[in-house]
Amino acid sequence: MSVTPTYPVAHPTWYDTIRLMFTKTDIAHMGSQELDLTSYDQVQAASGNIYGQVAAHNMPPGNPWTPDMVQTFLNWLSDGCPKGTPTSDQVYAMAALSAKRTAAARIRKDVNSLSATERDTLKKAFEGILAKDVSDPNSYFAQAGIHWLPERYCQHHVPSYNPWHRAYLLGFENALRSVPGCENVTLPYWDITTPFPDLLKSPPYDSYTLPQDVGGGFGKGYVTERFSYPDIAANLLQYDVTADVNRALTKTDWEDFHGYWSGAPYNTIIAAHDSGHGSIGPTMANQAVASFDPVFWFFHSNWDRLWWEWQKKVQGTDLNGLLSTINKTTDLLSYQIFTLAPLQALTPFTAGPLGLNTVKTIDSIALGVDYAPPAAPPKPVAFALKTSRAVSVDRKVSLDAQHAMVSVTGINRIKIPGSFAVHLMKDGKTIASRFMFQPDDVDQCETCVKNAMAHFDFDLPLAEVTGGKLSVEVEPVNKTFVGARFPSRLMGSPMIDVHIPLQTD
Repeated sequence: MSVTPTYPVAHPTWYDTIRLMFTKTDIAHMGSQELDLTSYDQVQAASGNIYGQVAAHNMPPGNPWTPDMVQTFLNWLSDGCPKGTPTSDQVYAMAALSAKRTAAARIRKDVNSLSATERDTLKKAFEGILAKDVSDPNSYFAQAGIHWLPERYCQHHVPSYNPWHRAYLLGFENALRSVPGCENVTLPYWDITTPFPDLLKSPPYDSYTLPQDVGGGFGKGYVTERFSYPDIAANLLQYDVTADVNRALTKTDWEDFHGYWSGAPYNTIIAAHDSGHGSIGPTMANQAVASFDPVFWFFHSNWDRLWWEWQKKVQGTDLNGLLSTINKTTDLLSYQIFTLAPLQALTPFTAGPLGLNTVKTIDSIALGVDYAPPAAPPKPVAFALKTSRAVSVDRKVSLDAQHAMVSVTGINRIKIPGSFAVHLMKDGKTIASRFMFQPDDVDQCETCVKNAMAHFDFDLPLAEVTGGKLSVEVEPVNKTFVGARFPSRLMGSPMIDVHIPLQTD
């Protein structure tokens, strides 16, 4: 879905204008000639040749651009091919178009917005799947067991994280709907920037008891555990989860929204997700059994909501729109999971009843799912300039002299059994923390092993970093092996790197 600009545009950017000028037919035609019109990098590199073709009315074949469109492209070329951001008018129009498509959708609500009837139906649905035999694929046990133990699927810290979990949530919601009388129930979300919901503090949402052994030391009778609710609030504050969420919503590029892979800072959605798990623990902090804590489902419904909100903001609700946000040069794998058939699979959901792959999860409305606004409307978050350590010399840059990016690199997370926190310290006092979510038997997780080297990024005011000695402590959740601090010599060769970020258009 796209919102077409009015031509000519005096100072167009990639995000607000140029990417919208290419139709699906144009993209398919040039793709056969190995020019990807959804890729900013490829269009920028070929911009001179593209202008020559459209100005000569050779392209697009059979449907040449109007003179105003040609002039718009020339204006972009003359301005240095800025990447920019979607305009507020386009974001508004996108939201309006989306609203028109939701008449028959499942509307997932903020858990704090549920009516008494909705709470009763939700409770009936949860109790219904909790009562099902463990062999029933719609049972709570079977659904929760997909995430890691005992089924051992894992899609974390990889580009398919959001598509996989979107499919997972749909399957769980379908299980809830399998309970008679609950055919229209939807899975609410917990806006993690707000306090822990009271509804989730009482049965059937406060805990779950394993009906049988799932392995990994979690036997029959294990009861899920949480920190005290005041401690959860303090932990979320310590990890600054709200800041990571808000920062993510300012990003225009796919890898920056998620963070962590392809060199993107680990301080946006994946960081917020991991820190959220660590804040709620102990069960939620352990990937092996996190999904057995009922809060998991409300927690993850929120991450899917945030992905969808971001998609609407950047007009990435269809395949070509989403591809236009992916930097194909630096994040080829993200591009390929949507464009190469063998990489589109989302095991076990592609071959199963859902029949979903990465492409089919892009449009949430097409899946029948949309989200109602939070009970407490958040403050608007505007797009921010892209920050990085180094950029091409043909891009305009400026220094963000008020902030420092402190990166801790070289941590081999496979050496650390289970989830762990990384604390950045100044003169022996913690000034910022991050959390890595993973299973205890991390060396048995294929996804984790393929992405063993972890990095942690702290975006801090420059004043908080200067004037003292910086150090790092790694605190494992499972302290059985080495205690409260994991020795650096056992996890590789960690290093601290500090730089002042560059800002680009």
